[in-house]
Amino acid sequence: MRVELSAGLAVVVLMLLAACGQPPDSSDVPPPVSDAQQASVAGPAPKPGGDLLSEPADVEGSLTISIVWSARIVTGIPAEGLTTSVYKRVTQLVCPVTSGSEAETSYFAMFDDPQADPMLATGSYQPWWNEDCTGSLTVEDTYHADDPTLAGPEPIVRTTGTRPLSTRDTPLTVETDLNRARTRYMFIAPSADGFQREAAEGYEAKLIAASAAPLATLDFRLEGPIGDGQGEIAVQGGTVQVAWTFTRGRALR
Repeated sequence: MRVELSAGLAVVVLMLLAACGQPPDSSDVPPPVSDAQQASVAGPAPKPGGDLLSEPADVEGSLTISIVWSARIVTGIPAEGLTTSVYKRVTQLVCPVTSGSEAETSYFAMFDDPQADPMLATGSYQPWWNEDCTGSLTVEDTYHADDPTLAGPEPIVRTTGTRPLSTRDTPLTVETDLNRARTRYMFIAPSADGFQREAAEGYEAKLIAASAAPLATLDFRLEGPIGDGQGEIAVQGGTVQVAWTFTRGRALR
């Protein structure tokens, strides 16, 4: 009986010592993180019911974007002649973006219908603005005309090269619909000059311009706030594949 009491007293003493122990060294306690800092690092928290909270204005980020256009287009009538155009173009871009203030009107509502009253498209939206993108466009295209009325094989004309890109305008817009908890990404396909079209019989060598895609804009909608994503668009003879990674802070160019 005496042993059990001693053990019980020992437990009580240990509990009291733990409760009255020394406070932790202040150097071991991390400094508090403000709401703005937390949002800048981790992104917005969801609202009750699935909506999204807006992020603070002027949060900086970067989108690293890859655009791949692959297509093989055959036109004509076999008995009269066929032309085969093969497109293989790869674009790499780094685009800085900055969050705007939460707004009641949507940029895309005005873009989709410039004649509509923007005040009718009310809700809760947060844009991410961009002023410039840099990167490169690589082209490996071929063109072949096959005329059955001509003797012998006809040449394959190649257009190749890698050219730097600097858009110097607004090549993309990102906007989060906070109420619907989804984000829309619209990329404007860039272009560059100076790709080498090789000389072939009947074709002189020359420098030509080329675009990253056969579409002026590449438009995607994804669930959730701004983030990584990918999408594919069917085009004549093939596809345009777009993939992007979102990073908070400015990416190195």
